[in-house]
Amino acid sequence: MVQSIWTRTRRLQPDSPARIRSFLNEPSDTRALAACLRSVEPVFQQAKIEAADLYAKKILVQYAAIRAMVPDVVVETGVASGVSTSYILLALHKNRRGKLHSIEVGDPQYLPPGKSTGWIVPDWLKANWNLRIGDARVLLPQLISEYAFIDVFIHDSRHSYDHMLWEFRATYPRLRPGGLLMCDDAAWNLAFSEFTREVGAIKASQLRGVGFLQKNSS
Repeated sequence: MVQSIWTRTRRLQPDSPARIRSFLNEPSDTRALAACLRSVEPVFQQAKIEAADLYAKKILVQYAAIRAMVPDVVVETGVASGVSTSYILLALHKNRRGKLHSIEVGDPQYLPPGKSTGWIVPDWLKANWNLRIGDARVLLPQLISEYAFIDVFIHDSRHSYDHMLWEFRATYPRLRPGGLLMCDDAAWNLAFSEFTREVGAIKASQLRGVGFLQKNSS
């Protein structure tokens, strides 16, 4: 797995296999996060909902990319219980820099009964987190307008062709040269691959279901 990740991502963010391996091991080696994930396992097992795998390899791929890139401004759409969000926040915590801005529509069908958006995110990771609840078509333009550039955009909200393309097109102009656009479940439809061609991206790849696109430097 390590060699595969390194082979696919070195075009986006040069790094050695050994360093990538160290990043991939960090979440499980971080006792506070590992304990948090173990504590919520029974809730996910009992809840009859579609939820992210607490230990999914695709989450580790995103984690490693954030660790290697060391971004200042990260924007994501789609939070639900906060599985991926927790990993991203841990990466920023390890980097000792950066802030995560999350947008979530707040649909209870994706949450265990009685739980709120991002309920599994540990308190000790929340200092670098800004959560906004509402429609991404309203909140996303407002959010990105607050920055001259953003470093990373992560799509993990509604995976419809039209909505994915809209999010990509809305955020790409604010993505700094060399910045990274990530798309969860990129193979669900043609939006990611078509957008890659639309912007003439030189560096783009898909790994473990996650699409990676690095904005051209010029």
